Amino acid sequence: MDKILIIIRREYLVRVRTRAFLIGTIASPILLLALIILPGFLATRGGGERQVLVFDQSGDPDLFNVIEKRLESPGEDRDSGNTDGGGGVGSTRFTLTRQTVPPNENVQESFERRISEQKGSDEGYLILPPGILDNAEPVYRAKNTSDFSIVALRQAISSAVSQRRLERAHIDHRQIAEYTKQVDLKREKISASGKLESGGENSFILGFVMLFFIYMTVLFYGLFVMRGVIEEKQSRIIEVLISSAKPMQVMMGKLIGIGLVGLTQLLIWVLSTVILSMFGASILASKGISIPQVPVTLLICFVTYFVLGYFLFATLYAMVGATVSSEEEAQQAQFPVTILIIIPMMIFGMIVSNPNSPSSIALSMVPFFAPTLMMMRITVASPPVWQILLSMAIMVATILGCLWVASRIYRVGILMYGKRPSLAELGRWLRYS
Repeated sequence: MDKILIIIRREYLVRVRTRAFLIGTIASPILLLALIILPGFLATRGGGERQVLVFDQSGDPDLFNVIEKRLESPGEDRDSGNTDGGGGVGSTRFTLTRQTVPPNENVQESFERRISEQKGSDEGYLILPPGILDNAEPVYRAKNTSDFSIVALRQAISSAVSQRRLERAHIDHRQIAEYTKQVDLKREKISASGKLESGGENSFILGFVMLFFIYMTVLFYGLFVMRGVIEEKQSRIIEVLISSAKPMQVMMGKLIGIGLVGLTQLLIWVLSTVILSMFGASILASKGISIPQVPVTLLICFVTYFVLGYFLFATLYAMVGATVSSEEEAQQAQFPVTILIIIPMMIFGMIVSNPNSPSSIALSMVPFFAPTLMMMRITVASPPVWQILLSMAIMVATILGCLWVASRIYRVGILMYGKRPSLAELGRWLRYS
């Protein structure tokens, strides 16, 4: 036991002092700060001003004015119940200039003439065709049509056209807001105990964040273990280590030591997130975005699945590292293990859409998928406790089985150099007493 503790201490101190750990620990809070505060800051600052020339062929003298009003006063859309309209808070400010074109004239000629006069200009062009109040579609032309602020322009046009259609039908404009007012759908989540919880709309975001963190940390530290084994083989340090400790002790010390490094970094990230969220919450709340509250039980499940997922995949990566002699060989040998981590990221959408289906339950019980898929199910659907405990028990049993296999391959592979062993050779290693 003392030898394992010495190896754990060595691995922990060596890995904590590495540049990768320091960069990851320092960069992650800064990245979280940018993700939390920067969007709100940019939203309050706005996206600048966009000049748009409107070729108005609609024949409606009021349509242009309504569009302009929608863009200048987005609050009008909220008052009228069209919360999707308007320029949007902090978005690009559109300055519209109207050029009336008779419906029977070719607007393309006016457009080409304007283009020749305004060479090099970033001006945008909006065409309101004849019959726009019926079924004709408006056209927006600009050098950059990928700007997200164009969505605000589209929504303003749609809202203005809807208003003019209702007014053309002789509906009192004071009743338009009442007739077109949208109905909000309040969402309440039913917990496993049958109680109602508010804020269910944030479950997917919270689940995806936790899924992504487990995916990244398990993959990162699993590869850390594999590279550590390869480095020790190449530098022959492993020969010194096993001269004073058993191969199983060396492997367990490496797994636990690097796992503690992962927990240390995870704790720093959690504390940084809590602190940064306190500063960013007020900015996001002013934009109508609420930060979901994370229950303590969910954090416990998150840490538990991280630990189980780490030991499961780190054991497999340690086994891979023991069977190869270089990074180039490891790139090919690690693929079967890495694909087991990637598959849940490819199918998590199915879990979100129907988390309690038989297929979702079965997939979340697969030990290699459970750390990510079960965490997603816990956040979006609150599965029964027995399913959570069963998945953990299956993972523990799988970890013990993988440790048995890995230890038998590790004790032979760490002293083997040269050609990578075949599957038949690995089978013979397992049979060695």
